[in-house]
Amino acid sequence: MTKTVRLASHAMAIGAVTLVLSGCLGPTYGTGKSQGETLFDDLNNMVSLGGGSEKGAEIAYAPRPDLVKPENTSILPPPQAARNTTGDPNWPESPEQRSARLQAAAYQGDGPLPADIATARKEGVTQAYLDRTTRSGHKFDSNRRDTILSPEELRGRGELVRQRLREGQQGSPTQRKYLSEPPVAYRKPAATAPVGDPGEDESVKERRIRGSNGGLGSKIRDLLPF
Repeated sequence: MTKTVRLASHAMAIGAVTLVLSGCLGPTYGTGKSQGETLFDDLNNMVSLGGGSEKGAEIAYAPRPDLVKPENTSILPPPQAARNTTGDPNWPESPEQRSARLQAAAYQGDGPLPADIATARKEGVTQAYLDRTTRSGHKFDSNRRDTILSPEELRGRGELVRQRLREGQQGSPTQRKYLSEPPVAYRKPAATAPVGDPGEDESVKERRIRGSNGGLGSKIRDLLPF
């Protein structure tokens, strides 16, 4: 038994030496240390981190200070008065409260809506909004009906109408509305151009040519579909 243990220990020692030698002879990868040396250094650092028995200096904890209390606790400040949220106009209204208020103020009858309720101004609609959005209504028509245009406004509207007529007909000779619009001079025909003459119809020309070359052969050829 003792001999077997001795042989096993020799074998382990030989294996350890072989590993050390192989590690020393291995590549260093530019670090200057072989793989075996790096392994032993890492193991040594791990043992040194967890195996120390010396304790560091103890931290001196200072106790917390006592709470600052008033000198006289027999007289307490008066409680804050409750805020009246129902009568305060600056207090925001919740959606539930607004819905309940609108339902209570709505028309409760079974018949058709009265005229005063149907034409009443809705909540949140201001006069400025109506003036800005209304296009056909009593207020809009009455304001425009009583307005008297000045001569400058009349001349301006007349010039606008004439400008639109010029653009719709031929355009302006000095300025163009679009870049693709040709000048007015290019739209006029030349003096030698046959203006107003639509020319002769092509069917008439074709019949004339067929009549000049009339013959039995040409007529039969015209009747053939190929």
